[in-house]
Amino acid sequence: MQKATKVVTWVLVGLVSASLWAVALGIWGRGRTGYAFPDGDLPAHLAGRWDWSTEAHPCGPSAHVISFADDRRTMTLAKAASGADTGWTATYDILELSPSRLRGAIRGESRRTEAGVPVVWDLIMFGPDEYTWHRTDWGAWEYTPTVRRCGVTNQ
Repeated sequence: MQKATKVVTWVLVGLVSASLWAVALGIWGRGRTGYAFPDGDLPAHLAGRWDWSTEAHPCGPSAHVISFADDRRTMTLAKAASGADTGWTATYDILELSPSRLRGAIRGESRRTEAGVPVVWDLIMFGPDEYTWHRTDWGAWEYTPTVRRCGVTNQ
C-alpha cells in the first residue's frame, strides 16, 4: 500500500508541476501579444529614431530611423554613415499591419528559411517605446533583443 501511495503522490506532483508551468507559459505568452497604441496607428508611432537595447551607448551612431511611405505599403529603416561605417538602408514591403505589429519582407533579402524562401519579419511592439523582431520561421518564443525609442528618458 505504501508503494502505491508514493506512486500516486509522485504522479500528482508531476501533474501539478506541469499545470503550473502551463499557466506560467500562458501568462508569459499573453505578454508577447503586443502593445497597441490607443489610436491603432502603428506607423505613426513607429516613425522616428530607434536603437538596439544591447548597444553599449544606445542612440548614438548605431541608431536607425524608421519611416513609412505615404501609402503605408513600405517601411524603411536607415542607419546613417558614421566614420568607417557606410550606413545602410532596408526597405520592407508590408504584408500585414495591425495596431501592435507588422509583417514585412525586406527587398533583396538574402537570408533563407530552411524551405529556401526569403525570411519574413514580424515587428512586434512590447510597449510604446520598445519593439522586437521575430522571424516567421522561428519558434513562437524566439525574438531578437529589444529595440528602444531614442529620446526617451530610459535611454
